[in-house]
Amino acid sequence: MQRRTLLGAAAPAVLAAAGARAQTARSYATRPVRIIVGVAPGVGTIDLTARAVAEVMAESLGQPVVVDNRPGAASIIAVEAAARSPADGHVLFMGGVDAIVHSFLLAGRQPMDPFTDFTPISRATRDHWMVVANPELGVNTLADLARVGKQRSGELNYASFGVGTLFHLVPARLAQRLGFEAVHVPYRGDFTSDLLAGRVSYVVQPTALLLPHVLAGRLKALAVLSPERIPQLPDVPTIAEAGYPDLGFNMGIILFAPGGTPPAVVSQINAAYDRAAKAPAVRSRLADLSLETVGGSVQEATDYTRWMLNFIDDMREKVLGAAR
Repeated sequence: MQRRTLLGAAAPAVLAAAGARAQTARSYATRPVRIIVGVAPGVGTIDLTARAVAEVMAESLGQPVVVDNRPGAASIIAVEAAARSPADGHVLFMGGVDAIVHSFLLAGRQPMDPFTDFTPISRATRDHWMVVANPELGVNTLADLARVGKQRSGELNYASFGVGTLFHLVPARLAQRLGFEAVHVPYRGDFTSDLLAGRVSYVVQPTALLLPHVLAGRLKALAVLSPERIPQLPDVPTIAEAGYPDLGFNMGIILFAPGGTPPAVVSQINAAYDRAAKAPAVRSRLADLSLETVGGSVQEATDYTRWMLNFIDDMREKVLGAAR
């Protein structure tokens, strides 16, 4: 009664709406919700983002939200596990379109469809990518990397999280544009120790994974791929400033549900992620890594998925000479 008095005349409507929301939550999330990711724990923006939003999403959904790491095979293992799960909202997938489509193509397999095998729920992040080299390579700019790469053609290598991923296609395209041959080394898990030890020459990665090492001087950032410089690295030029505007982009990841997930459930998951993405604690936790959560509507997620699919198709055709 005291609660009703404090709310005043609007109390019945407010309480009814709250009751409806609670009933919706009970009808959907009846057990823990898993977010499957295709990388090892602590590796890359996907795992970092999933762990950052999990607690706030759990508050919205009324059930624990746990991160389920399924690394290996360029995320094919994770994609298949998510796609084959019941379409009831209790298993989600966080990753890029490259994992759903292009990794399968490059493995000689029928690709998944991000609009039928999966349902886009929310744009998860806007990532700032950068070109990073081991200091022992002796390069400070992209021009230096081009010079050394040509002098040592076929000797430099770059690491990725698997064939066909953006982590493979973008540095391969960079080597093409800089005019040298480089060797692709796909990793099942984290390659950071090999990059720090000089066994990997350079990579193109989201800033979140390697920024602490760059700030500590253990790695050298040559350029950022964003349209603008990033606050954490104000002296590092954009790739457009370095003379390669065609290689610039802001690329992120997407939260998906299995295809056929009911629209009402998709809407609830979207609202839970959007709330988490905009939570000050989540934004603060990821901002230090130059990682920005996005959120937004289901339609925006669908539009972004389509754009990402076309972007990677174009990159794949340029690198490998084959479109989807």
